[in-house]
Amino acid sequence: MTITVEDGSQVTNSNSYVSENELTAYATARGVTPSTDLEQLIIKSMDYLEGLSFTGYKADKDQSLQWPRGSVVIDGYYVDIDSIPQELKDAQMATCLEIEAGNDPLSTIKQEKQSVTVGPISTTYKTGSSASPISRTINTQLRKLLSSGGSGFSVNR
Repeated sequence: MTITVEDGSQVTNSNSYVSENELTAYATARGVTPSTDLEQLIIKSMDYLEGLSFTGYKADKDQSLQWPRGSVVIDGYYVDIDSIPQELKDAQMATCLEIEAGNDPLSTIKQEKQSVTVGPISTTYKTGSSASPISRTINTQLRKLLSSGGSGFSVNR
């Protein structure tokens, strides 16, 4: 599959916010050399991002992806309706690296066990702990872009 990057101009059949070159540079800057095919990482990260509820509204109802968007405010400033915020690009690339590290945010979560004993070794998990890793990197990048500010709930007054 070919990666077609959305640049804010509503690119037909776009399927990413970043190119393979951008992902390579981002990974290299963080000391990571992905062993997984970059196209696969990009597509899997988009599967996750496209399922999120972003602030604002799509620039056009028929566009391929969730972005570009209108009425988006980051740090008190409106984002141009024909642009892709760097925060979104960074979130996509951070998601790629998490998937590469084995922390796919869309993976199936197995039921937690309170305690496990194998022979003489016993492990007890903290009550209320998550069965899956939580990526603070992804959450930090997305915080300003999600409709609820990333907190999972919204306040109406």
